[in-house]
Amino acid sequence: MTDDVKGTTTEAAGAGEQEAPAAGRDRQGPGDEAEILRDELQRAQQRLEELQGELDEHRERYLRARADFENYRRRMSEELEREREAGMDSMVLPVLNVYDDLERALEAAAAAGEEGPFVTGVRAVRDSLLRQLDSLGIRVVGLRGEGFDPELHEALAVVAAGPDAADGTIVQVFSAGFAKGDRLIRPAKVIVAKEDA
Repeated sequence: MTDDVKGTTTEAAGAGEQEAPAAGRDRQGPGDEAEILRDELQRAQQRLEELQGELDEHRERYLRARADFENYRRRMSEELEREREAGMDSMVLPVLNVYDDLERALEAAAAAGEEGPFVTGVRAVRDSLLRQLDSLGIRVVGLRGEGFDPELHEALAVVAAGPDAADGTIVQVFSAGFAKGDRLIRPAKVIVAKEDA
């Protein structure tokens, strides 16, 4: 064997010796693999918890946004209904003045003792107007003999109660009031009987 071949063999043997411990280091025992798997599982669980937290946060934001939108939609619907009713009130108010005029004409005819086709026609027009208002859900409030209600009636004066007028009742109506459901369109202007007046 020459020196060149001998040197090569010695180098190869030395390299083999150096690689053997490295290969031994790459090999891990069952305890090391379990530790790595535990670490990976722990990282996966932490990531899952982070993702669950993000999901919960997004779900809460979604529910809050949805509730806000529902509240906004409800408010807008209520506001539109109020605006619609306010618009209807502004259209109906002039018609209510016509009702007042018809009532005054009928009162004047009754005071004069007149009854005839003209009075019958005026009464028919008034009754037709009341039917039309009723079809819109509008009712008259503040009739003579009715109990006084400050929510519906405006007292212009107070007179002493007597046999013809019980305490707290309306004795005279200057202009009838009108309401739709619980909403007052126009208060009745009335004179009320009181015992201590």
